[in-house]
Amino acid sequence: MTTKGSAYVRAANMRGAGAAFANGMRHAGILDVLQTAPGFRGRWRGATSTKYRAIDLWDLREDCPAFVEGNVTPHPPPGIELRAHRSK
Repeated sequence: MTTKGSAYVRAANMRGAGAAFANGMRHAGILDVLQTAPGFRGRWRGATSTKYRAIDLWDLREDCPAFVEGNVTPHPPPGIELRAHRSK
């Protein structure tokens, strides 16, 4: 965690994704790499009737986009179209 004890929570909703998306992430090795990514603390995920939702906990806001840009963007799972990361 950061020195102040705060963390960054990121929720992602991937419309049209489901079990095939999760299997693609697993097969691509992205979920394995995620477990040891700098700043990563945990992930809660699951499919709904219309989308796949993932909630991640990171040490810093910058840790998450660094992971996505370095690991997911170059090799997205089949059928997944990535949008540019939005910073707030």
